[in-house]
Parts: sequence; C-alpha cells; structure tokens
Amino acid sequence: MSSSSNQKIVTTLAVMAAGFAATKALDLVWRRVTGHRPPSQEDDATVRELVMFAAVSGALAALARAGTTRAVTRYIAKRAD
Repeated sequence: MSSSSNQKIVTTLAVMAAGFAATKALDLVWRRVTGHRPPSQEDDATVRELVMFAAVSGALAALARAGTTRAVTRYIAKRAD
C-alpha cells in the first residue's frame, strides 16, 4: 500500500471518530441547554429549533472534519521526516 493510500485511510477513520465524538458532544450540550433531546424526524420540534440544530450540527461537523484532516496531515508529515 502506498503512503497516500495509508494517509487516506487514517484520515477517513480519524474524521469518522471525530464526527462521532462531535455528535455525542452536541447531543450532551443540546440536552443541557434546552432541557430535552435533540430534534429528530419523529419529534414535533419547532421550525426554529430544527434550523438552530441543523446550523449548529453542520458547523460542528465542518469544524471537526477540517480540524481532524489538518491534524492527521501534520502528524503524518512529521512522522515522514
């Protein structure tokens, strides 16, 4: 396997783990702030609540992906030197 393939695999796994952790953290924060679980398809959530949750979760997912990708790239570059 090439170094590029290894980096892609490691990055993918790290991004998945970061996404899982970010989702769990958002669920916990949402429960503490609002007093109930995050909205889902089965809930009678308000449009405002759905939009707020979507915006926060989307931003958190983008930050987790970008940060994790950068961190893995830096780590692999350091190990290669």
